Amino acid sequence: MGFIFLIISLVLISGFVGSVFAQTTTVENEFTQDDIDKMKNKAVLITMNDGYFLIEFFPEDAPNTVKNFLELVESGYYDGIIFHRVIPGFMIQTGDPNTINPDSDPETWGQGGPGYQIKEEFNTIQHDRGIVSMARSQHVDSAGSQFFIMHADDNRLDGKYTVFGRMVACNADDTAIAASMLLKEFVSTENNVLTECSSFPTLDKIADIETDRYDRVLDAESARIIKAEVLDSFFAGKGTPDPERNNSLVKKLKVEGGITERYVNTLHDIEFDIPYRWTVIEEEGRWVNLTLEPTALEHNVQQMIDETGFTPKILIGSEQRDRSTESAGVSSAFFSLKGGDDPKILSNYIIQNDAGRKAHIVISTQNIQTSPEITQFKIIQIHFSNSDTNYSIIHINLTEWFRYEINSFYNTVRHFEISIDGMTQPIDFGDHSVFQQLIADSREKPAPESLPPARIGGCLIATASYGSELAPQVQQLRELRDNTVLQTESGTVFMAGFNQFYYSFSPAIADYERENPAFKEAVKITLTPLLTSLTLLQYVDIDSEYEMLGYGISVILLNIGMYFIAPAVLITKIRSFYKLQ
Repeated sequence: MGFIFLIISLVLISGFVGSVFAQTTTVENEFTQDDIDKMKNKAVLITMNDGYFLIEFFPEDAPNTVKNFLELVESGYYDGIIFHRVIPGFMIQTGDPNTINPDSDPETWGQGGPGYQIKEEFNTIQHDRGIVSMARSQHVDSAGSQFFIMHADDNRLDGKYTVFGRMVACNADDTAIAASMLLKEFVSTENNVLTECSSFPTLDKIADIETDRYDRVLDAESARIIKAEVLDSFFAGKGTPDPERNNSLVKKLKVEGGITERYVNTLHDIEFDIPYRWTVIEEEGRWVNLTLEPTALEHNVQQMIDETGFTPKILIGSEQRDRSTESAGVSSAFFSLKGGDDPKILSNYIIQNDAGRKAHIVISTQNIQTSPEITQFKIIQIHFSNSDTNYSIIHINLTEWFRYEINSFYNTVRHFEISIDGMTQPIDFGDHSVFQQLIADSREKPAPESLPPARIGGCLIATASYGSELAPQVQQLRELRDNTVLQTESGTVFMAGFNQFYYSFSPAIADYERENPAFKEAVKITLTPLLTSLTLLQYVDIDSEYEMLGYGISVILLNIGMYFIAPAVLITKIRSFYKLQ
């Protein structure tokens, strides 16, 4: 199955060479509703040697893509091009000008394009039979002229390729009307109502053309487009259903500093940026019910999860707005943990943005009995509304770890959008001075609380090397840190400084260890002398700051000797030996 899907993925690539040598990406246009309506009332008729394709468009979902396609059709770009790649039960692909010449080299098929690229317009339309979607290379903004028509449903492509149209069935129960007289030359009509249209039979004919092992058609003439023409004043009949849609999709967006994932839910008209290396879990129901959690790739959070057993969460929900229950114009909703003590309110504010919309922000703690001790949770929640819906964003974490993941909540709120006055707009509470101050305070280290052990010298590299927090070598490091080094003031100061340096590179090394077994073994070998030298501290009595400094500096010098001086001396000796030879 994995191999088959790899082949399918490669099929949809417009051509690596074509994308590499393509010119600049076209500028995305701003479209008015009038522009959308005009494109909606157009269709394209593709005439083949043995049949026709009639394609309607979804400019409300992909206006720039539809505009580009219509312009290419009107220029005659697709005339003579063949459906060069065919996979029955999946899709048929065309749009490469390299296929026009009957003597063209099939090795070049799939690599051509218009000389420019357009930006993706991924949407929630499902890739069902008859859907028309843009092919592209690995980069999301690499589509140009190549497109594919789905021969069968395959929703693995949803949200990853730009759907911009679909074939029209044009049968007696599902009519389509076209005022263009041109259409009458190709299909049977009566009072401008199509009574015969061969889109889907033609699709099946193309899908049945014999191909080579690379899915390239062997009979090019049977797959050749004779002419592609734009039809004006087109609209689908009443029997034409809307395309099937997914409720949501996750889009990758290029932002300053890298790539971010954006969650888009068209059913509830909400959007927000997903925290880095977190995921969204959707629950069923009439209203928004989302849980955001860190993935296994968020190694810093995984350290906390391994140690405490709790996974920090961001909850996003909605409900019908009931103004009769509101106080000061905001929802009276309040989140607390079931089975816990009464929450202790730390902060409680009502804020108002420049547009006059209000939000209620509450920070609280709550104790829950967890055998054999009491665990304290800290919760920050913000509640806001549009004209008919209340929304809540809630972050829950253990109190001692709360400040480490508060940025995930902060970024979610700052980039959260809902439907306001019929348009999806930012809620605009993230930059409010009160909210900013609450977040800044939440990031501060609570006095007199010290940093949790895993963050003060957490064993990310050792854990990745030996495979588990429970490995004897990792336990040795933790016990030495907690029972020896951190028992003195000088040791605590050293670990605080070391923490800043260590966490600047350890996550990257730990990631690479998990990806590369050979590198993991090399790191394990490299760590062995260090672990051996540290065991010396277990056999001495350290009862004072003076002794801690003395033994600590001695171990540091010992490791400098093993890792730097000894190799340098060895290299020097080897070089001297070869010079003598």
